[in-house]
Amino acid sequence: MHTGTLIVASGRWDNTVAVIDAAAARDPAHDGTDRAVIARPRATPDVAGAPASGQPVNVVIPPDGPHGYVVCHSGRASGAEAGAYQHGHPGTVTLLDLAALRDPRNDGTMGAIAGILETGTAGPVGATVTPDGRHLLVGSAEAPEAEDGGVEITAFDRATLRVARRIRLRDGGGTPVRDSPDPRFGRFPNPNGIACSALGSGWLVTANGGTDDVSVIDLAAALAGDPGAEVARVPVQSGGFGISVSPDGRIAAVAARESMRTGAFGNTISLIDIAARAEAARIRVGTDDPAQGTRPFVAAFTPDGRHLVVSCFASGTVSLVEVAAAREVARLALEDPTGGPAQPRGIAMHGAEGWIAVTGGRKRGPGSSVLWMLDLARFAVTSRVTGIGNESYLLGILPAGR
Repeated sequence: MHTGTLIVASGRWDNTVAVIDAAAARDPAHDGTDRAVIARPRATPDVAGAPASGQPVNVVIPPDGPHGYVVCHSGRASGAEAGAYQHGHPGTVTLLDLAALRDPRNDGTMGAIAGILETGTAGPVGATVTPDGRHLLVGSAEAPEAEDGGVEITAFDRATLRVARRIRLRDGGGTPVRDSPDPRFGRFPNPNGIACSALGSGWLVTANGGTDDVSVIDLAAALAGDPGAEVARVPVQSGGFGISVSPDGRIAAVAARESMRTGAFGNTISLIDIAARAEAARIRVGTDDPAQGTRPFVAAFTPDGRHLVVSCFASGTVSLVEVAAAREVARLALEDPTGGPAQPRGIAMHGAEGWIAVTGGRKRGPGSSVLWMLDLARFAVTSRVTGIGNESYLLGILPAGR
């Protein structure tokens, strides 16, 4: 059993998560190998005698409780179904037994799966736990059999594991568009990333890929079923993906990934003043050329709230942004030890241990993704872990001793 800090990375096209020993991952002696991976337990159940695809894309490990949560973008769809069309499948959330994650004997098995929750919506990616810890919120970025049409956030009661509320965002109606890019996008928000702020009575913010904006939602009102809980939409450069909230709850940072209408990549992050319901700053990342799209994926606050770490998929870089000055202060080019473009995506940070973990790597087959370990103080790569998934997206941290 491993009692130290673990990193749990989504497998995406592998139906597993990678459980990584964080101390071993930081050891330069292991650079470019998979020796820090202690297990790759299954994150999807068997369906019709074969592992469901699931497309596990996000991992949420709350500060308390026995379970972690893995958001499966295509739920119980088979590998053939998800491979034929990756969008519009009913989503699920896999409950992972955190104690079982520490046991290498669960490698390749369903031994860490403690249950499967049905979201009742299609194409989930974003997920978060409310500030009071009572609810797990899971976004819906799509509609059945379409890349468009996402309008709801599913709220699960963490105690009963039942759906407590469906939070509906505003939409323009009509028939969802099947595929992007298409100029008809823009009637449905398609929330990708979601995050919560404890400011005041609590706020929910969503990075809307379909409408190129951020929804600001009164969390208490939404959980009470108030149809007017969404109080504002704040425009950003292009369709957002990853979103996070500062430690003091005042600022949301959203990565403007790409337009679902034109397919053009964004190259900025936006800082949203939650109380003012307005964009406070827009910051170019990953390039000095205003015309170059860098496709920012995730914008994550450092534990002290003074900086943001931003993954830029198209430029293969990670940016360090100073929040107070609203500017990029450092840019780091990543190299994939297995060859090919770095394509960084997910970000997780451990303030006490002083490191950043970044997922990436081109989709090339099972075990083709990479985890970069960065020293937070020096903003430099210390080592790289291979074999963590196939187009791995987001990730979580299981602290030592939990």
